Amino acid sequence: MKRSEKLPIFNKLAMKCFETAFIPMRNFRLGGLHFLNMPEHLPANRPVLLVGNHVSNWDGFIFREIQRRLRPDWPIYSVMIEEEIRRLPFFRLLGGLGIKPESAASVARALRQTKKLRETNPDFFFSFFPQGKIYPSFKRPLDFKNGIDLFIRALSPLTLLPVGLHMEPMGKLSPTYFISLGRPMKIDRPSPVHRVLEDMVQAETDKIHSLLSRHGESFSKQMPVKQRKMIPS
Repeated sequence: MKRSEKLPIFNKLAMKCFETAFIPMRNFRLGGLHFLNMPEHLPANRPVLLVGNHVSNWDGFIFREIQRRLRPDWPIYSVMIEEEIRRLPFFRLLGGLGIKPESAASVARALRQTKKLRETNPDFFFSFFPQGKIYPSFKRPLDFKNGIDLFIRALSPLTLLPVGLHMEPMGKLSPTYFISLGRPMKIDRPSPVHRVLEDMVQAETDKIHSLLSRHGESFSKQMPVKQRKMIPS
């Protein structure tokens, strides 16, 4: 493997140092985290692909919180715009995988790295936002790009976990995050599924919208999982 194609790194010590400083600030900036439908079981010996709509720059860190709650001993790798990693190179130690979507060579390199990760140790999380840019959660259609199918092929067999995200101020000045997780789906033979995934993620965001529309600021009484503060492990 070429020097420029070294595998992404998930350094637990680097992540702990980062989150020791970052999480208190995030808890101050966000009004809370509310989870719906947290799965009770995920199969081992296959990657878990977290796929969601993209509502803010916090989203990648929310996926990290999902990983912490489901499988805290597993690493998590995240597809990021290469320019962002060059601007914040520390994210390379936190599982960042740089990509230039407009460059076929960059995409091919990222796919090779992803496949190599799969071959090295299949027990990890991999996060991806197929919209490619930030939109409000009520955008319809979500407009997932078909590039996600390439990563599914590189990661298969895998478990897909669709995630709906929404932010709402509610009764606080800072926004509250709502996260709805769909039913995990095992993929053994890769095939184009980006439209199916889009429908699944859209269904999860619709659940959040429906809950908030019915209950407004009293939503917390209806949540199956109450808010938890994010504490560094």
